[in-house]
Amino acid sequence: MNVNIGDVIATLICLVFVILVFAIIFIAFKRLKDSTKEKQIINQKLDTILQKLNEQNKN
Repeated sequence: MNVNIGDVIATLICLVFVILVFAIIFIAFKRLKDSTKEKQIINQKLDTILQKLNEQNKN
């Protein structure tokens, strides 16, 4: 059985490239998920501030 070192290196490069692509996609989705959570938290804080301001204006 003859193994060409060029084929082995090319296969390893392809595998590393595929793993990098999956890692980048995973990180992108994780950041997107975190940013949506942060937006929800900010919106909740803004809602409470607006409620307090409305209560102050009524008094």
